[in-house]
Amino acid sequence: MKQNSVLRPDRRTASIAHRNVVEEGPQDRKPDLSDFTFLIPLRIDSETRKENADTVIRFILRHFKTNFIVLEGDIVQKSNPGLNKKNFYYKYLKDRRKLFYKTWYIQKLIEMADTPYVAVWDADVIAPYDQIMKSAEVLRSGGSLLSIPYDGRVHKCDELLSDIFRRTPGIEILMKLMPALPLMYGYNSPGGAFMTDRDKYLELGGENLSFKSWGPEDTERIKRFEVLNLTVHRCEGPLFHLWHPRGQNSWYADRNEEIYNRRELIKTCSKI
Repeated sequence: MKQNSVLRPDRRTASIAHRNVVEEGPQDRKPDLSDFTFLIPLRIDSETRKENADTVIRFILRHFKTNFIVLEGDIVQKSNPGLNKKNFYYKYLKDRRKLFYKTWYIQKLIEMADTPYVAVWDADVIAPYDQIMKSAEVLRSGGSLLSIPYDGRVHKCDELLSDIFRRTPGIEILMKLMPALPLMYGYNSPGGAFMTDRDKYLELGGENLSFKSWGPEDTERIKRFEVLNLTVHRCEGPLFHLWHPRGQNSWYADRNEEIYNRRELIKTCSKI
């Protein structure tokens, strides 16, 4: 698939874009994920969502030597991560669409990346470090083209715990409280984060752009791999979801959109 030259980041520009945050910790002591780029498609629908995104970005960059691209799309710019890191890039696109076209943004982010592997991340999720590294190792070894860095359990952090984590972002408190945290979608959630071989994923078609709003796109992505007889790897362990108000992009837009998206999922499942 052809690269999008307009959206592709200029590394020199990225390195001087933000100047008000000091690099945290010696880079050579961090686990090396320099062959990965973490990608966040972003639409800010509340101040809490913005705080969550900032927390997730800093959490990952604090613990890994890696690359990061954030692509915000909205009618007005609402985010400004303000990070002075040479491998961090933020871009805003003016988007008048009422609903956030998430699959389109993910596709553009993957095209923007210039590393062998990418990690597509929601703005509100936290995964333990060892699970992220395990997914990376599986992809590097060729064990799978798609790895989900948790086992299907997404634990819901309430407003208070999320506020505590944003102030002191240590995974230890989430792991300690995990038995008391409810599951958001049972034991087999497919969404929140996935890691993949960039070029091979694009060769397979990338994202399904038929999903133009919130829906079962994460389930459909896995089903497409099953149709192609490709293994989807899952790491043992949880994912944590930070609290935020549920806006219009956290639900089906309307009944017609819901029916359309479900039919799109069924279309893929029928090929198995």
